[in-house]
Amino acid sequence: MEKEIITLLRHKRHDWMNQIQLIQGYASLGKQERLMDQIEELITESEYERKLLNSNAVQFPLWLLSFNWNHEQFRLKYVVKDELDLSRHDEKLTALAKRMLELIDDHTLEDELYEGTVHLYQGFDSGSIGLSWEWEGQLHNGESLKQRLNNEGFIATVFEDQELSIEMMIG
Repeated sequence: MEKEIITLLRHKRHDWMNQIQLIQGYASLGKQERLMDQIEELITESEYERKLLNSNAVQFPLWLLSFNWNHEQFRLKYVVKDELDLSRHDEKLTALAKRMLELIDDHTLEDELYEGTVHLYQGFDSGSIGLSWEWEGQLHNGESLKQRLNNEGFIATVFEDQELSIEMMIG
């Protein structure tokens, strides 16, 4: 576990340095609008990260935070809309996310990059958590993927084998 934490911190530091270099570059070129956009994006990402790290969960936040470093063919951003308590759902969220990715991975193309965003939000009742996943990238036999996801309890929609939308409600 200690090695995982060091690896996570190393990657996180690398990402922060990249963002700081972008900010520095925009500032030195006098690109005020791009500079302010980059700073705003950094603030927003930091706020989502704060909410994720304060969610009283361990496994799912670690899985999300390390996702881009562990999955070469995928890039994932996360949006945490509310202050959430994920503690009772931690293991289930992690297992479902991993299973969803396994199913998607069976329908990917070798040289394609899949970009996704997951929105985490409070469900209608205080004990439920909603997740809305949006993936873009060319899928192999998207209808089959949709069926497989729906058969396992996900709510999936595929658009022209290019976009995949998955809804999950855990309560």
